[in-house]
Order: sequence, then structure tokens, then C-alpha cells
Amino acid sequence: MEKTSEEGNAVRHILIDTDTGSDDAVAIVMALHCPGVRVEAITAVAGNVPLEQAGRNARIAVEWAGPARPPVYLGCGGPMLRELTYAYETHGRDGMGDIGIPDPQMPLAAGHGADVIIELARRFAGELEIVALGPLTNLALALLREPRVAGWVKQLTVMGSAGFGPGNVTPTAEFNIWADPEACAVVLRAGIPQLYAGWDLCCGEAVLTEGEIEGVLVEGSPCAQLCIRCNRCLMELNTRRFGSPCLDMADPVAMAVALWPELVKESLPCFSYVNTGEGLDRGQLVFDWTGAAGRPANAAVVRAIHIPAMKQRLLEAIG
Repeated sequence: MEKTSEEGNAVRHILIDTDTGSDDAVAIVMALHCPGVRVEAITAVAGNVPLEQAGRNARIAVEWAGPARPPVYLGCGGPMLRELTYAYETHGRDGMGDIGIPDPQMPLAAGHGADVIIELARRFAGELEIVALGPLTNLALALLREPRVAGWVKQLTVMGSAGFGPGNVTPTAEFNIWADPEACAVVLRAGIPQLYAGWDLCCGEAVLTEGEIEGVLVEGSPCAQLCIRCNRCLMELNTRRFGSPCLDMADPVAMAVALWPELVKESLPCFSYVNTGEGLDRGQLVFDWTGAAGRPANAAVVRAIHIPAMKQRLLEAIG
């Protein structure tokens, strides 16, 4: 019998795959606070920070959110074929703003993240939703080990690509795809239903402004305040990059797209491919939204979201 929430709606089963930096932590809190959603597991992958640090930070976010305690598993410690470059400038050496957050109390769960993806996809066939907030290494490994995962997963939402704007690590590439483009290529070829929320969605009017940040720090819950404070390094980076200590919350925006599909104003199914070469085009995810290649769609990309509603949902979800 299908499980239902207290409101009588069917419970959604979600797995979060994350290289937990400071904005990933915010996204995890959002999912754990969302009614009708059950986070079945969190799988950590190296990206923003080394693998063990990503697992530590995911457990910190779980403890902040409370009382739900989804298990946290370690997955892949590096890209499929490349050396890993961390994002310390964005998230700090500890990935959480270097503000001295104590170690979590909950232990890691036993098992490998890729195997957990396979197991949960099989268990919740046709129901499992995956939200990928880091490099796609764990998911690519799961698909290579068990190609049937592509048919078992209901929806994959990826924080990845530059979308329709510039990249944040090269002129054309966003960090998550750039970090392991070969993994992205595996995922694109797999036939899994996949939706990409690019870095462009969290820029411009979508950033949390100084006033909105101050409002959370003054009036927000302790959890919400921590969600802001752990992004200290990102605010410092944005002061240099954009001229003010705003927050471009890439992973929370992708999580909002996954949790509340009605926030999407426009998404485009299209043939998509990733550049696995070298140079400035490495990791560029190309969306053929005009159909120039004449090839069938293998992914969709979000082109626009309802920004005021997204911000409201985000701020409400972190408390």
C-alpha cells in the first residue's frame, strides 16, 4: 500500500547526492523540512571538499534540520578519470565557511554511495527521485554497475551546467559538471529522466540580498541562522565578484526546483552533450534547444523560474 503523508498526499521518496559544501547543506535542510518528502538517504561524493569532509558536512546538516535522520553514506572519492579540484575559495577549507562548527554526533552508514543508489532505485522503482548537488560520479558508477537504474528512477534533478549564462569555473562551464565531465556523459547516455538547473538560475534577481540575509540572521531560527553563517566564504567571494555580500544559492535553487516543480516557468527538453576535452570548453554542457543537431532529447534544462516564490519557499524551508 502506498504511504501517505499526514496531509493525505503520497510520500515522495528522495535520495540526495552531494559534495556537501555550505549551499548543499542549506539544500539538505530544505528537503528535510519539506512536508510529504522522505529523504531515504544522502550519498556523499568528492567535489567542493574531499569525500570524508562532504560526509561530515552532510551529517551536520541533518543534525541541524532534525528530527529526521536519513543515513549518510560515502561514495566516490574523486572523478572517473581526472584529478579533483576542490572549491575551497567558495566554501572554506571545511566546506562550511570555516566558522568552527563542531563535528556531528551521528555516524556514517556502512556501504558505498553507488550501491545505495542502486538499492534504493530498485526498492522504490518508479518512485525514487534523485537530487544531485555535486559531480555526478556516484550516479555514473551506479548506472555503469546496474544500467536498469535509468528505468527505475522517476526523476533526476541536477544542479549542473551554466544553463543559458556564463560558467562559474570557466567562461562556459559550471563546477559540478566541469569537475567530472565524463560522469555527466555517462548520465546523459543512460536514458534516465533528467532535468538540469544551471548556475544562471541562482544569479541576478535570484540571489539572496544583504537585506534578506540580515532578516534571517535577526529573525530566523537557529537552524536558519546557521544556514546563513556557514556561507560566510561565499558571501566574501561575492563581495569581490558581484560587489556585495549576496548569496547565489545554486544548490538550494536546484532543490527548490525538485521539491516544488510548480516554481518552474519554463523548461526545455533537448539533445544535450558535455565537452570532455581540455581547455576552456572542458565541462561545458550544451543544450541544443533549437534542435539544430536534429537528435532526440535526452535531458531537459530549466530556462526560468518564479523567483519571488522560490525565495519565499527557500526561506520558509530553512526556518
